[in-house]
Amino acid sequence: MIKERVNKILHALNKNLFEREEAIKLAFLTTIAGESIFLLGPPGVAKSLIARRIKEIFKDGNSFEYLMNRFSTPDEIFGPIAISKLKKDDKYERITEKYLPTADIVFLDEIWKAGPSIQNSLLTVINEKVYRNGQQEVNIPLKGLISASNELPAKGEGLEALWDRFIIRYLVENISDSKNFNTFLATENIGFDAKINEKDKITNDEYKKWQISISKVKISDEVLNVINVIRNYIEKYNNKKDTKKPIYVSDRRWKKIVKVLKTSAFLNDRNKIDLMDCFLIAYMIWDEIEQIDIVKGFVSDAIKNHGYSLKYNLSLFTNEIKDLKLDIDNQTKESKRITFYEPKPYKIGNATYYEIIDDNRNLIDRNYNRHNNLIRKSDFDSLTKSNYKTIDLYSKSGEKNYRSRYEAYKKSPSEIMIREINSYGYGYRENTGNTYDLLKNRKTKTEVKTKKPHKAIIKEWDKTVNNLLNEIDKTIEEIENYKNEDLASLKENIFVNKKLASLAEHNLNQTINSFVAEKIRVEKLKKEYDAL
Repeated sequence: MIKERVNKILHALNKNLFEREEAIKLAFLTTIAGESIFLLGPPGVAKSLIARRIKEIFKDGNSFEYLMNRFSTPDEIFGPIAISKLKKDDKYERITEKYLPTADIVFLDEIWKAGPSIQNSLLTVINEKVYRNGQQEVNIPLKGLISASNELPAKGEGLEALWDRFIIRYLVENISDSKNFNTFLATENIGFDAKINEKDKITNDEYKKWQISISKVKISDEVLNVINVIRNYIEKYNNKKDTKKPIYVSDRRWKKIVKVLKTSAFLNDRNKIDLMDCFLIAYMIWDEIEQIDIVKGFVSDAIKNHGYSLKYNLSLFTNEIKDLKLDIDNQTKESKRITFYEPKPYKIGNATYYEIIDDNRNLIDRNYNRHNNLIRKSDFDSLTKSNYKTIDLYSKSGEKNYRSRYEAYKKSPSEIMIREINSYGYGYRENTGNTYDLLKNRKTKTEVKTKKPHKAIIKEWDKTVNNLLNEIDKTIEEIENYKNEDLASLKENIFVNKKLASLAEHNLNQTINSFVAEKIRVEKLKKEYDAL
């Protein structure tokens, strides 16, 4: 089992180191993937120590390390010119033994101080594992290149291409936990070398076989979906008006990202990339320090909310339920447009009135000859049938009739019975009233009537409902089994914090809840047509 062996190697690499476990793991992963890693951090945070320990993972492996400065020459990195060949054969070749072209692991400190001639050679070395020595191209044994600096590459100095070659970028900081720091101070001999058991070290032949196996690791649909969601997040982020530094991830870089994910899956004894591997993407898509938290958010959100949206496709059920409901509605409901009338509101100021149709002008104030044929909507709404209630009437200017008093009751939603109970100046009282219509608006509405469908149709619906419920229950059970069994493996990923598995689990819980909601919809539909 490769995973068990890798854990032993990582344990040895981390001995007497504090808060460097993640950096060690990422450097190891990148090396096995045949890619390069950049460590960003201030002096004295063990960047060179990490690189020196990584070289110990290979049996009989060679290493090369160099501290760059602005005066560094290609001779110091790739080897001196072979003077004898230049004199004898007129050939411009370098003596590469014990220099970068013959090393399995390379550590280049202060990488951005390298001159253009070194940078250009490094591009081919990192990308193609080839070094051009004179007139010949030599395949080099380079497995991993670790670079470091306390700064990011300066803008406008042509370092973009070299920066893009480092697939993983990792920020190394000082020890933060006080307990770890105190133990670090008390540790006498940390040691640059890692004591790895010889039988656990990786041979050159094994490394080559691993590369073949890594290339065969599959990428699942849910992982492809997560990657595309992340790409979409990046595009939206870059299109925002306040984005000053866009995130750029080339197609070539995405290809290399997938290779790292495949390597993670392989080293975890899997033949397929899973969602936990996808958390590693966050280390591979930032360019500026301020983007680190942003891309972590993109990756976490994509896994949390979209991780299993393809694996457990809810839309298939949703569409079938939608078709079933449409069929039930068509077979059980009849729609009919009907015309109706309702009192027309009349606004004066902040109050709403209804206009009483009084063609005989019975509601005229006898002293002022003022037509009082408005009643407040609130007064009309408060009326009951048959029982008289005292009301006030108003003119169209909103003036209240103080000289006459009236009683009324509601005969219908648009009819009112009114009688006068006091008329000042004339001294009479009326005991009988008149029926008045209210001024109305003509309106239409759809009235739906239900009908019981044929038994044969109900039988077909029952069949569809049973199939849907069985399939939904089957899917929910499948997700629950995945949670109980396969989700445990997510928490055991060597390179990713097991706490992050809760984000993948969140998406599973969301998915289960969605299926349960659809199941309830189906059961509700059955109850509705059974009740007809």
